[in-house]
Amino acid sequence: MITLTSSELMLLQQRLGERRRELLAALHGEYGDVAGARPPEVLGPESHPDETASRKAGDELRVALARHDFVELQQINAALARIAAGLYGACVECGAAIGYERLVAAPYTARCVSCQTAFEKHRATRQ
Repeated sequence: MITLTSSELMLLQQRLGERRRELLAALHGEYGDVAGARPPEVLGPESHPDETASRKAGDELRVALARHDFVELQQINAALARIAAGLYGACVECGAAIGYERLVAAPYTARCVSCQTAFEKHRATRQ
C-alpha cells in the first residue's frame, strides 16, 4: 500500500524532474563528445606521451561518469513512469510501501530495503 501524501508525491516528482533536467544538460553538454554530439578534441602528432596518457585517462573517467549519469537518468525516467501509472512508492518486487525517508534520499528508488538487499546479493553472486 502506497502511503505518500499528495504534497510528498508532488515534492518528489519535482525533485525527479529537476534532477532529470540536470542530467540531460550534463549528458548533452560536458559529455557531448562522449555521446557523439560533438567531435572529441584531437591532440596533434607533436603531443608529449604524458599528455596523451593523461588525456586518455581523463576520457575514460568522463565515459564512466557519463555512463553513471545515463543509468541514473534511466532510473529517474522509470520513477516518473511509475508516478504516471500510480505505482510510485511501492516496491516493484513485493509491492510493500517504500518509506518516504528512503524516497527523499533516492527519489528514483524502486525497491524496499529488504528487496534491494536481496537484489544486490543476487547480483553480487552473478559477477
